[in-house]
Amino acid sequence: MREALAVFIAALLPLSEVRGAIPLGVVLGLSPAATLAAAVLGNMAVVPPLLALLSGLEALLAKRLEAGGGFLHGLSSTYFKLVTRARIRAKPYVNRYGALGLAVFTAIPLPLTGAWTASLAAHALGMDRRVALLSIWLGVLVAALIVAGLVGLLAGLPSSAP
Repeated sequence: MREALAVFIAALLPLSEVRGAIPLGVVLGLSPAATLAAAVLGNMAVVPPLLALLSGLEALLAKRLEAGGGFLHGLSSTYFKLVTRARIRAKPYVNRYGALGLAVFTAIPLPLTGAWTASLAAHALGMDRRVALLSIWLGVLVAALIVAGLVGLLAGLPSSAP
């Protein structure tokens, strides 16, 4: 049970998401089904709160940015840089393919293309929350399957150790 919780928590984090949680589950000896379930559920758990809270957070941070100085000013500046970066990275996918483009962007198993960045991008691009939620969830599921496949392929390779 602790292993599944560790995978779930790793999937919640913006730096690891399913891309780090699935290999963690394998290392911890968790079954493939439990690893996938914990990773996908953990990564998807962050999306609804992010989409719901970003507007309010952005308004608060904009006020702090205008006030200037201090820790919150630096935090606000960093947040707006992240939103701009997310918008720039996701916009070509969303412009070309619409909601499916956000799913494709989320599904790419590379750093800064997961659920956290996709949520920021959906907010920055003004997407409908329900459409964004479904797109991101689809992308997380596809990313998890890709990572699980890659981890499975790598696990099946012969070791060079004697």
